[in-house]
Amino acid sequence: MAADIDHAKIVERLMDSHDGRIYAILQQLEERIAELVLSAPLQDGNLFDLAWSIQARADIEQIMRETFLSEGDSIVREYDRIVASMDEMLSTYGAFTGVQQETIDQLKRVAFSGFQDIASTYVDDLANELYQNTLTGRPINDSIKTMRQRINGVYIASDQAEVERLVELANGGDEEAVKELHRKYSADRTGRNMRKYATQMVHDTTMQFDASINIAAGKEIGATKWKYYGSVIRDSREFCQEHAGQIMTEEYIRDTWANRDWQGKAEGDPFIVRGGYNCRHHFRPVIED
Repeated sequence: MAADIDHAKIVERLMDSHDGRIYAILQQLEERIAELVLSAPLQDGNLFDLAWSIQARADIEQIMRETFLSEGDSIVREYDRIVASMDEMLSTYGAFTGVQQETIDQLKRVAFSGFQDIASTYVDDLANELYQNTLTGRPINDSIKTMRQRINGVYIASDQAEVERLVELANGGDEEAVKELHRKYSADRTGRNMRKYATQMVHDTTMQFDASINIAAGKEIGATKWKYYGSVIRDSREFCQEHAGQIMTEEYIRDTWANRDWQGKAEGDPFIVRGGYNCRHHFRPVIED
């Protein structure tokens, strides 16, 4: 098997592992936020203490650091596996001494900033939700449910055995279970939740780190041509269908991005965003004698 295909499989296995870990840590985050709300002072089962709700923001920030951001840090540290696989791949095609450690460290910092942005956004969302629920004297059970939904949308935990079963199936990729959850929680169908953005970010961040490190390697060895590779499936984008397996010049790649549009095309440098959101295709430098 070609070395670049071996590398792609390593990256995709790592990415799929990270997806599963994000699902798990968001469930943990959800449970800890629910525990926090359960500790609130109540009047007749309703939230009422505004001073407590304001102070609870610091608790939400700490929970976010100990769950989502801690897992994000661990995920980014595993990007060293991508670097090692790329080194092995390029050494197969020609002499390569590796990307400078300073560049690798900077790319990791950029990747982790995506986790920080989402954490900051949802600390604000959760803290504001809690304050508003307290201001209006909302029943605690209703408040817990809406805060759970802020994190996981239709995948929220539940004391209903059937819903819990559906959540477990949905996390395993069962589309019928997802549809049933949407029917049970129809208001969340288009709702904004942390899970939606975090899973998208984890996928794209892993792929963009891989793209960035390959481009850095290519520039270091003076590559002028790039191979675009990866599996083409039924819903692959137009660009990916046309160019998978092809070797292209940088000029051709940049000209194509500048002058053509296709569904799902993403803003940014074409070498980094590739076919667009959720794209699983790769560029690698072509090493020529």
